[in-house]
Amino acid sequence: MAAFAWAQMDERQRKAFKKSHGTDPKVIVAHAAGSLAFNYGAFTAQAGKKNFGENLSRHLATRFSAALAHAFPGILPSPDGKGHESKARTSKGYKKLDVNYSTPELGLGLGVSIKTINAIDAKSKRFTKNYTRVDAELRAEAADYHERQPYATMVAVIFLPVAACEDASEKDPSSFGAAVRLFRHRAGRHDTAHSGMLFERVFIGLYDTDPATFGETYFVDVTSPPPWSGRPRSSLSFDEVVSAIIAEYDRRNKPEFIWESAVPTEAYEEEDELTEEDSDDEEDQEGVPPAVG
Repeated sequence: MAAFAWAQMDERQRKAFKKSHGTDPKVIVAHAAGSLAFNYGAFTAQAGKKNFGENLSRHLATRFSAALAHAFPGILPSPDGKGHESKARTSKGYKKLDVNYSTPELGLGLGVSIKTINAIDAKSKRFTKNYTRVDAELRAEAADYHERQPYATMVAVIFLPVAACEDASEKDPSSFGAAVRLFRHRAGRHDTAHSGMLFERVFIGLYDTDPATFGETYFVDVTSPPPWSGRPRSSLSFDEVVSAIIAEYDRRNKPEFIWESAVPTEAYEEEDELTEEDSDDEEDQEGVPPAVG
């Protein structure tokens, strides 16, 4: 695939791209369905006023929020794009969060932090220049949120152009492989007793930059081994990542109880009803002295 990177284009190439495709890559936004994270054909004039990285991050946040909304009512940003970078309470005051699901009962229940690394470094010809900075930002986010709200489920998604898979050498793995190796140490907080500086899950998103297929995106869990060079053999679709995020939240907040044998469906319904009744009984009994005799 002949991938392109906007940062690598000279002015003549940029003008040719605009003329050929009727738009500037900087105005591409993140509204699509299915396994796509964003779509080459969807764009707005307003989007072009912001830099590519910021614009991409905002629209990816909207895309994730829209996909999660059925499981998390009131999640921000809203489907119409309102509530971007909404604030959530941390141990050091309020901080902005890309995707934020909070309730009065939970506080912060789910947070998704989105990072985009889009430009190749002119000197090294790799995408790794800002990895250390991004990791430091993620560490601070996880620590500040978890210190105040240890039961919050935090997920990080780091986006790279798919060209990051193709810059390996005899000495160094590809930028994608290096990203998995570094950010793996930021994942794995599966218990509240684990370090608050970790995220519960971390994914790498690889987006296609070929003009014909711009925006096709697939994902890799950083706990999966990457190839030294080239694209990963197995990957996750956008829908699979969304399902994994929901499952991680449920493990923290709705732990499944396993029975040795199969349980009839009716038993689950009775159990739910009993739980609600017990809760009401406990409230009714508050302040009532025990019976004597």
